[in-house]
Parts: sequence; structure tokens; C-alpha cells
Amino acid sequence: MPNTDYDPKFHYVRQFFQPNDPIVVYEIGTHKTPPLHAFGPAVRSYFLLHFIEKGRGYIERNGEKRFLEAGEAFLILPEEITLYCSDKDTPWEYSWIAFGGPFAKELLSRINAEFFMRYQKSGLISLKNALLDKIEDSFSCLHVLFEVLNSVKSTPKKAADDPVETAISYLENHYFREIDISSLSAQLGFSRAYFSSLFLRKTGEAPYRYLTKIRIEKAKEFLKNSAHTVENVAYLVGFSSLQRFSEAFKAHTGTSPLQYRKESKPHL
Repeated sequence: MPNTDYDPKFHYVRQFFQPNDPIVVYEIGTHKTPPLHAFGPAVRSYFLLHFIEKGRGYIERNGEKRFLEAGEAFLILPEEITLYCSDKDTPWEYSWIAFGGPFAKELLSRINAEFFMRYQKSGLISLKNALLDKIEDSFSCLHVLFEVLNSVKSTPKKAADDPVETAISYLENHYFREIDISSLSAQLGFSRAYFSSLFLRKTGEAPYRYLTKIRIEKAKEFLKNSAHTVENVAYLVGFSSLQRFSEAFKAHTGTSPLQYRKESKPHL
């Protein structure tokens, strides 16, 4: 069983910031975990990016486990319910940076960040140096954040043998962003019409409908497990407006988001 006891053997720095800053670094930390050390299930109000330096472990989100090891990074989204746990035999040692602000989501979109990535050592070095120097001023913290994000910036990838599987993976990992199916098709080397026909043949659904279903399922989790307003949920899962979200939600579930939330709450 995971060991969820609090382990104080880690250190971090926290930044003093202004509430209206477009990008905010909340803290930078590192932790050499004991075997089976777990954190969660937990929900945060900010983005959290971990760099695994040594060892291995797993993160659990949406009921699925992903095993990770040294050299890999994982990103946790605001209001996402996650649990992560170190390995019994080779527990991981990781460093992290927590950040948010109105521009944070756009910044991640620009570097094509994913839930799981590999990182260059320059990012880890920046985190370690920030801890050694005990930085607290906003300029230095933002400099570290940009160096860290640059170290995991995605590089262009060749399309996999199965472009539909590649697209499905992309949609599942980037549903919260603004996604243009025409651009996605072009990146895979196809016109939108031809790619949509391939996608329909394999999944039985058009790409955008498939994406909408993913967003609705994520929205249902937020409605059941968070206190976010319906409008906030709409934006968190990638819809551009409350009206579009409400219409799509009712079309897929037969009920409104608010009614779904009421019905999903346990009756005491």
C-alpha cells in the first residue's frame, strides 16, 4: 500500500507575487522520496510540472496509472484529481515547479506541452540552482520557469504508422486547448476531408465529435468532483463559451450541466 504519511525531507522556495500578475511561480521544490511515498488524491488550483531525476514511480489520473522513470516529466493541470507514488525498490527523486496566472494556459499551448514528456538537463539544473540560491524575486522565478518550459518544449515528430492513433493520443492529451482539426490533419500529412474519412472508418465518429466526447467526459468529472462554476468547467475542458458547452453537454448526455451536477451529488 502507498505510504501517504507526510515526509518533511524536502525543501522548496516560495515567491512573493502580485495577484494580477499574468504568470505566477508559486513554488519550486525537490524531494527525495522514501519507498511507496504517495501524494494524493489531491486537487490543486495551479499547474504543477515534475522532473524525475532518479528512480521510478507512477501517477494515477482518471483511474489510469502511468509508470514513469528518471528523465521523464509529468504535468498536472489545475483542478485535476491525481495521485502519484514512488516505487517500492527504486523510489524516485524529483524536482517541481508550480505556476499559474491568466497567461499560463496560453504559455503551455505555445510550447505544445503534454501530460508526459522528456526533459533536457538544463531544465533540471535551473530548478536545482533556484533552490540552492533560494530565489524569491519574481523576475528570477519567471526566468527559471521559462528555462524549465524550454527544456521540455516539444520537437516536431514524424507521424506514427497509424495517423488515427496519433490523433487520438493528441486529442486525449490536449483536449483543454483550442484544437483545429484542419491543422491537426495537415500536421499528419492529410487534407481534413481525407483524414476525417480515415478517422471515421477507424472510430465510427468524426474527429471533432470524438474530441467533444472527451471534453464532455472530463466536464462530468469536474461537475461531480469540484466546486467550479459551470462556466469555469466549460473553459477548463476547452470550450470557447458557456453556451457552446451547455449545448454540447445536453446533446451528449440528455441533460444540462447544472442538472447533471445536482443528480450526481450523493443523497444524504
